[in-house]
Amino acid sequence: MSNTPVALVKCDSYEYEEVKRALDESLDLINALDFVKPGMKIGIKANLVTGSSANKAITTHPVLLRRLCELITERGASVVIGDSPGGLYTQAFVQNVYKSCGLHELESSSVTLNTDFSIKDGKFPEAESLKSFIYTGWLDDVDAIIGFSKLKTHAMMGMSCAVKNMFGCIPGTTKPDYHMRFPEEKAFANVMVDLNEFFKPVLYIVDAIDGMEGNGPTAGEKRHIGAILASKRPYSLDMVCAHMIGMGINDVQTLLVANERGLGPKDISEVSILGSYSLEDAKIPDFKRATIHQSITFEGGSAFNRIKSIAVKLAYSTKPLVKKDECIGCKKCHDTCPAKAITMIPSKGASPKGTGYIPQIDRSKCIKCFCCQEFCPVGAMKVHYNPIGSLLNKMQR
Repeated sequence: MSNTPVALVKCDSYEYEEVKRALDESLDLINALDFVKPGMKIGIKANLVTGSSANKAITTHPVLLRRLCELITERGASVVIGDSPGGLYTQAFVQNVYKSCGLHELESSSVTLNTDFSIKDGKFPEAESLKSFIYTGWLDDVDAIIGFSKLKTHAMMGMSCAVKNMFGCIPGTTKPDYHMRFPEEKAFANVMVDLNEFFKPVLYIVDAIDGMEGNGPTAGEKRHIGAILASKRPYSLDMVCAHMIGMGINDVQTLLVANERGLGPKDISEVSILGSYSLEDAKIPDFKRATIHQSITFEGGSAFNRIKSIAVKLAYSTKPLVKKDECIGCKKCHDTCPAKAITMIPSKGASPKGTGYIPQIDRSKCIKCFCCQEFCPVGAMKVHYNPIGSLLNKMQR
């Protein structure tokens, strides 16, 4: 499973003809749609984390979804596109997300946007972390799932891509509960891998034409990468994406736990890459990270090595911190914080466009899940490094 081929194809823009050429080539390289038969219903699990226009590089671009739907329906199948954004999992809320993301134009007699907002109980005894959970019921009504993610940085996981995209199977307002159940990075990364192994999508595609760097996955900066990637398994695919933006297995926890479970590669040398686009040409050497994730394990159990491990961990530690003059006091961070670590306090330094209140974080309660940062609608909550970590982060860019 760890050496599943990955298609890497250059794509310079979201112009339809360019997308058609590149997406078709990437899927042909791995015979990606051979499974599609007439009469099947295919679910496309897009990245619709929030209602956002396509040009902000937060969500899967509608032109890519359009072409994929065309390829599927040409084979006689129908398509349902869905996700559970960060918010209420209700028809009214999600329909607004569809509208903001420009998806209504994709609807036809064979292509629909999900309107089933039921919730189901999942049992997965073989899971590492997620042995019981709830999930979005629309996935039970499709014959196969395709994950269509966006390449972005992520404050907790390092990178949001194919593996992380499946967290959208968890209903929106319950997502913070899973951060509380699994606050440690490795345990939460195993949640992501468990979801992929439970639902077993037959195909994964990554929109890496424009990605997001810096304060991702929703408040960073758009960065042109210029590629479309596809694979039938997510772990090699994410390894290639990580390598393109200057990361490796120690920077992306989902890659680390997948390798430990025998599901994914240890490094890029173990991945078979197909296509004419050189991996070295596809790399973005100065891609800005959201956080620094480094191995903090030193060989041997001596007191000196334990001290080194603690020192490195402290150097690389990060936390969410509000930028007062950008905060509008909307309470989104307060409402989504799973640890209930945030209170709203009056502040003269808050944005004049806001309520005059800003969040105050109780560090003794904060579990550093970065939900506050991910769902801040104006990007006022930032990933903050200690001084040493800030210097190291600049050195790695």
